[in-house]
Amino acid sequence: MPGAELTVGKLDQSRDGMDFTSRREFLVRFGARAAAVCVLPSLAGCAGNSDTAPQPPSTGTVSGLISDHSGQPQAVGRIYLLEVSGLNNNQYSDVGAGGRFDFGDVPVGAYQLSYWGGNLADVEEPAPNPVRIDVLAGRPTVVNFTVTLGAAAYAERDIYIGDYFFQEEPYGLPNGTVVVPRGTLVCWYNVGTMPHTVTGGPWGDSGPLAIDGNFLWLADQVGAFPYRCSYHGTLMQAVLRVTDS
Repeated sequence: MPGAELTVGKLDQSRDGMDFTSRREFLVRFGARAAAVCVLPSLAGCAGNSDTAPQPPSTGTVSGLISDHSGQPQAVGRIYLLEVSGLNNNQYSDVGAGGRFDFGDVPVGAYQLSYWGGNLADVEEPAPNPVRIDVLAGRPTVVNFTVTLGAAAYAERDIYIGDYFFQEEPYGLPNGTVVVPRGTLVCWYNVGTMPHTVTGGPWGDSGPLAIDGNFLWLADQVGAFPYRCSYHGTLMQAVLRVTDS
């Protein structure tokens, strides 16, 4: 560079016997045209201090409100934060005072939110449950659920079909055994990102279930019934056991 005879990372101190110990002194001597030359002892100094560079947020927030069909907040139930595949890792937020739930900061990405009210409340079809969400950096994600209060008129058990598992909600293990008494309405829901089936047992075959589709079977026979997904049989296998009590 004309006007600045430098070696890498070191100033040529032969000019007027001057020893430049700072960027400011160098610019005063040689001018702004030499500003692109590294004068610090290490080349890393040219890049500036990365520790002070602003970093984009890597999380967003997830919260919402539970209310009944009249719009009144209901402090009942629990919200589960599922993976995008539908897998439940037992990450939840209990519904608190005023019917609100709040997961706080959640890493950026795609998820699902599932409402569970035990035998106290439920989200009735055709309202979606779970709800698919995208958490964006530095942004709030707000999801509200409308619930019907009271226990169902019949015994029901929900089994989520995900990628690649069957999982009893909300406490079951992926591809485990679900035990229900005879007379239970078993409801399989496809919460995954691709079609699946429920194949086996006395019900035979559900046929292809699209995303968000479901299959129902009234458990009227006692026994242990292995079943699988006909598309992903080696990865998706579970057992439904029906008892007399």
